[in-house]
Amino acid sequence: MTPGAPAPDAWTAALLAQPPRAGVPDPLPPDAGGLEYALDMLAVPAAERPELLATLPDPVRTPVRWEALVRCHQTLFGAGRPPDAADWPTAPAALGAAGRWFYVHLFLLALPRALEEQHRREVPDAVVRDTFADVGAKVVSYRRGHGTGGFDRQAWICRHFRGTLHRLGRLQFERAVYDSAVWGAGGAPDGGPAEGEAVLDVHIPGDGPLSPALCDASFAAARPFMARHHPGGRYAFAACHSWLLDRTLADGLAPGANILAFQRRFTPHGDRPAADDDVLEFVFGTPPGTADPAVLPRANSLQRTLLDRLDGGGHWHLGRGWTPLP
Repeated sequence: MTPGAPAPDAWTAALLAQPPRAGVPDPLPPDAGGLEYALDMLAVPAAERPELLATLPDPVRTPVRWEALVRCHQTLFGAGRPPDAADWPTAPAALGAAGRWFYVHLFLLALPRALEEQHRREVPDAVVRDTFADVGAKVVSYRRGHGTGGFDRQAWICRHFRGTLHRLGRLQFERAVYDSAVWGAGGAPDGGPAEGEAVLDVHIPGDGPLSPALCDASFAAARPFMARHHPGGRYAFAACHSWLLDRTLADGLAPGANILAFQRRFTPHGDRPAADDDVLEFVFGTPPGTADPAVLPRANSLQRTLLDRLDGGGHWHLGRGWTPLP
């Protein structure tokens, strides 16, 4: 810690306790032009930018938070980093806006290094923008759920900055491996991915219709994209873990619903843990543990189907499935 700096609070101390990673240059405080470019690239809404920028850490004015940010930057890009998301705690409410925006500050300053890797792999600019715009989407959902500006999806967005996830049209594809323990399965599925085989996990952004034509285009793009920009792997299968694969959604939706068409792409496999909080957060924007189904809207068949079951004491479940890639 910088000599003479104030003692860190417990949250900052936890970030400072991350082991240093050699070989990762420290981020530099950006100039005004660099900040504007980064905010646009991450699609941060204009209305959120003043508070975000007013709380941006600085090595002189806020040396402890700056050093915590540097340590997170090392963890994000350092050699030997874990394959899953970084275990960074959400800031305590007492820190106010400075804590709520800390991880967006991190991703703003991490963007130049992340873009270097994207450009080295010759990822098209449109894919890069679509991928990193997920930061802004999560800022929007935070405002919707909490009524204030902020961000709490730091673990999720690590995938984008580490280059393991790309958005290809309607869907996101993440490089992963099949692990029967993660799937809650007794072993690999017949005809599907083998234990330890490389797969592409499919994620569904919540920003538009899940039409079959748009999904067809995304699935068709996945293997050629990976072969061109991540040539070390061979991907024969896609996988999905989502409440959208709960087959009992068919009880309340029309047979031609886009969600049901999406489900039919996948062969079910593995366990089915409860996912009520996922449903409420994805569809209604309510943070986990805060929803009151009695006051949530029932404006369409999906909302009515979801809430009717919860009202009756039932539950929704995470579905898991695999599908061959075209």
